[in-house]
Amino acid sequence: MNKKLIIKYFLQFLVIVLIGAGIFFGIGYYRYRTSPEYHKYQDLLAQKERYMADTYGGDTPEETLELFISALKTGDIDLASKYFVLDKQEEWRGNLNNVKSANKITEMTFDLERKKYKNDISDGQVSFSIANDQKQVALTILVAKNVNNKWKILDL
Repeated sequence: MNKKLIIKYFLQFLVIVLIGAGIFFGIGYYRYRTSPEYHKYQDLLAQKERYMADTYGGDTPEETLELFISALKTGDIDLASKYFVLDKQEEWRGNLNNVKSANKITEMTFDLERKKYKNDISDGQVSFSIANDQKQVALTILVAKNVNNKWKILDL
């Protein structure tokens, strides 16, 4: 056989293999990008980015509570709701607006300024119990450390 003919067939074979490999990897990449796992992963990355960008909160659980109470005292509901974890901010903005419209903010801040009993749940979670006048637990506040090491209110 002719040397040029061998090179020609080899190059044709190589082109077919490269096209096949491109199609094979292209289909795999397309399936990966359209998979539910990929979308969940992207959502997780976006959520982590939102949490990292959330700078509201204190360096200690006590500081976060003080910032929250001072925001309530000034009547700044939007600022007060930002001391909750991102997932609960809208819910608590609505709850705090309801408290404000019922003219109960001063009562709420009075209750929140009562003596607090701190309980370390884990390295990144703390609860505060607040007793009423009868020395019964009236309120428990759960505070946790965020991914950017800011303390946020989980539940009130």
